Amino acid sequence: MKITALLVLKSPGDSSTSASGVGEQQEEAVVLANSSDVSHFGYFQRAAAREFILFVARTAALRTPAGTRQNVQHEEYTVHCYNQNGLCAIAFTDAHYPVRSAFSLLNIVLEEYQRTFGES
Repeated sequence: MKITALLVLKSPGDSSTSASGVGEQQEEAVVLANSSDVSHFGYFQRAAAREFILFVARTAALRTPAGTRQNVQHEEYTVHCYNQNGLCAIAFTDAHYPVRSAFSLLNIVLEEYQRTFGES
């Protein structure tokens, strides 16, 4: 059981109101805090792994409605996302990490973030 990354992002709002017209740009989720351990990847793969983590985290934050939790499976990894009023905590874990423990951790991360920084 391993946690590869923990992130806190600010979601731009309701994902159902995203822009879809020509020339309009969809808002991105803003990374507020990021911690990752990519040491188990090869040296030359680490930068790509970090970019992949950011891409998936932003996508998951945009697609998770406020007040909901979501799991996404990708190969041997699971991405857990918890959106609490637009503030998203995301964990990248291996497939064997317990779901309940992951969401308990994300809840603690959001509580600590809000206690430290307030509403971002």
